Amino acid sequence: MKFDLVIAGVGGQGNLLASQVVAKCAIDAGYNVVNTETKGAAQRGGSVLSHVRISDTEIYSPLVPTGQAEVLLGFEPLEALRYINLLSKKGRFIINIAPVPTILANMNVDEYPSTGQIIETIRGKGFDGYFINATQAAKDLGNVLLTNVVMLGALTAVNDVLPAEVIIAKLLTLVDEKFHKDDIEAFKMGVELSAQSRKG
Repeated sequence: MKFDLVIAGVGGQGNLLASQVVAKCAIDAGYNVVNTETKGAAQRGGSVLSHVRISDTEIYSPLVPTGQAEVLLGFEPLEALRYINLLSKKGRFIINIAPVPTILANMNVDEYPSTGQIIETIRGKGFDGYFINATQAAKDLGNVLLTNVVMLGALTAVNDVLPAEVIIAKLLTLVDEKFHKDDIEAFKMGVELSAQSRKG
């Protein structure tokens, strides 16, 4: 068994917590796991890419090679496009369509295309997956910081390794109890969004 996950986003979105949740779940299940991040120049507002490698055999590299990820979880659409080629042709993606331009984009060093252009480009590459608005779902729940939890819930649509109940249970062990109710609601929202996307 091999499961390679990459989470592409922008600093401050909570993708590091999300990758840690998945990694800890896999460790608890008895798999070999390597979890690492590559970060842009700024912790908040810079590009952040998390690699989670899960296997029942030895893992030789902490980084997911190009074309080998089973799942790309895109917390931010342009960052997802930037790293879409890490995804296997048989892999699948879930991408949050709400843009969060990086510091470089805000400084006009990077040009930020429209969301429509990003979606069209990703679809044109022939990968299978779903586009959702996890940020809007989090806002509807009253806290945009829940976006990462919505995305973890949505991961259930493309993840055959770790059950949803295991993922949410592990998340709740890593956050303050006062946030548990909101996290459970956000996770359920992500599961529902992924289910709606599958039907659509």
